[in-house]
Amino acid sequence: MQLGRIVRDYDRAYQEALAFLSSSTDVEQTDQQVLAWEDGPSLVELSTHLSEALGSITIEQLDYLGAPYSLNPNRRSVTLKVMRSLSRHRMIETILRCWGANGPIMADTTNLPDLLVSVAEQGGTYPIPSAMTTALLLEFPDLEANTSAIIKAIVKTGYEHLWSIGFSALR
Repeated sequence: MQLGRIVRDYDRAYQEALAFLSSSTDVEQTDQQVLAWEDGPSLVELSTHLSEALGSITIEQLDYLGAPYSLNPNRRSVTLKVMRSLSRHRMIETILRCWGANGPIMADTTNLPDLLVSVAEQGGTYPIPSAMTTALLLEFPDLEANTSAIIKAIVKTGYEHLWSIGFSALR
């Protein structure tokens, strides 16, 4: 572990991040050297790996669920630009988990992007929200992967109704 060390070698940090992400997901490299992937490892997992392998690195995402997001901001370290996106299923599941943890949410909920990011960055599997997502997609097969449309669909269906479907899927 490289505690206290600040990484200044951009190419080494970029290659280490690319190798880590490529081992578990499809990664797209853009012309601006932005690493992009869908679902897969969270930004926290990437940051943890890079800190242990190399030292402190700033990870920056310009738009993560509706707001800019940065990990380990440090002007002296290398800044890796990334773009983690969520699939439609994962986005719906994230909103449902956020709703379950924080109570009813709306598209204009204060700090909604921050709430969604905090949920999206938690690892693990969630069988009830996953079953709830499947049920919602059966009712709205053309549901767009944007926060406002998903919240409207949840309100129309009823969170409690979806939760009962998700809970019954565990039996």
